[in-house]
Amino acid sequence: MNLIVGRISREDMEDFQYTLEMALKSTEFWREKFSGIDPDGMNVEKLAELTETVKITPHDLYKVEEVWPDYIHKAQVFYTVMRTSGTTGKPKRIPYTRDDRFRTARQVEPWIRKYMDNGDRIASFFPPLPSSSGMFAFGAFEAINAKSAYYQIPIQYLLDKEMLLKELQDIKPTALFCLTATAYNLGLILPESIKKDIQTIVVGGETLTPELARATLELFENAVIIDNFGSTEDAITGYRVITKKKTTEFHFEESVVILKDNGDGYDEYKRIYITKVMRNGELTGLPLFNYDIGDLARVVDGEVRNIIRVKDVISLAGAKLHIDQVMEIVFDHPDLLDFVIIYHPLSPKNPKPKAIIRVAYSGEKPAGIEDEVRELIYEANNPVRYEVEESKQAELTIEAVPLEKLKEGLPRKLGKTKRIYIVGKDL
Repeated sequence: MNLIVGRISREDMEDFQYTLEMALKSTEFWREKFSGIDPDGMNVEKLAELTETVKITPHDLYKVEEVWPDYIHKAQVFYTVMRTSGTTGKPKRIPYTRDDRFRTARQVEPWIRKYMDNGDRIASFFPPLPSSSGMFAFGAFEAINAKSAYYQIPIQYLLDKEMLLKELQDIKPTALFCLTATAYNLGLILPESIKKDIQTIVVGGETLTPELARATLELFENAVIIDNFGSTEDAITGYRVITKKKTTEFHFEESVVILKDNGDGYDEYKRIYITKVMRNGELTGLPLFNYDIGDLARVVDGEVRNIIRVKDVISLAGAKLHIDQVMEIVFDHPDLLDFVIIYHPLSPKNPKPKAIIRVAYSGEKPAGIEDEVRELIYEANNPVRYEVEESKQAELTIEAVPLEKLKEGLPRKLGKTKRIYIVGKDL
């Protein structure tokens, strides 16, 4: 069973048609993808039937000349360019226009008006602007003129408890904006005098499990959690609200989201395809149809109850370890043949996430191979070095074994890819 949610009403279809018209008019990539298809008869149901051919993937975003619309190339509108690595582990540049800012505001306005339009002081731990997360938060609040204050805290303060406490004691925040794992870690180290004032915790970027949500709310007894599902390409596609008593379904305000069976035999888990709908007259940075970001939605009784983030990334205290990076290191090495990652995710019983990268060789064990692989990973991904070696908020172990022993004793639960195995519960 497939499911289509988001902007799918009859009134929304006028904006959908306008979006399609502008994409075909301005963007070579979409002219090619929709070649031979009647645009006048296109609707979301037909779009759902075309996910194999009419779609865009994270790797396509490197094709700047084809993917960026001509009004961006010709500088006909003002835009900023945001950097993201996302699913590929390589930096991509994404244009973000003034209309994107207002569109993002519409995506988040329902929960801002309900939970944060009352003089809140937001302590934001997103990377410095113009990071996508920071731009979305700052721009959206400004665009709807929410009665809130936005304090951007240097993210390095997460590694310095004394500086962190001085900053927060001065700000007296009532809300936190941060990665999912960061919120839980802050709950472990902040004093009650700060935690009791926190009413709203806005998180995203990582899968939020029910166990982790409950543990976070136990640490922040007066707070609710806003769990955002977003990407640099589409801003904040969806959100849900989690309290101690209930968890809402995900709401999708400005996008068409097509959920299709993933082909893995698990009917509850659907592959996500995102279509970015513009309002009539708008020009957003990237037209997107059936964006195959790689994430999965857990659907229960026709409602999206959880979203499992990008399949090829694990989180070590907020730092992302991309499977692409490990794959390149192992398969480019003359003495290594294969690898798996055994992942202990953050949970109430495991406050320090851990990854064991097991690499396989043939014949004699190469001397010093564990240290060599570790250093290559640190060279490819400096934030992991900070979290593992300097802040010690995560653990990274390298094990070298003969090829025939690579898959011995693995956890029974296959994780996000065929190379990642999850210890404990993934959801």
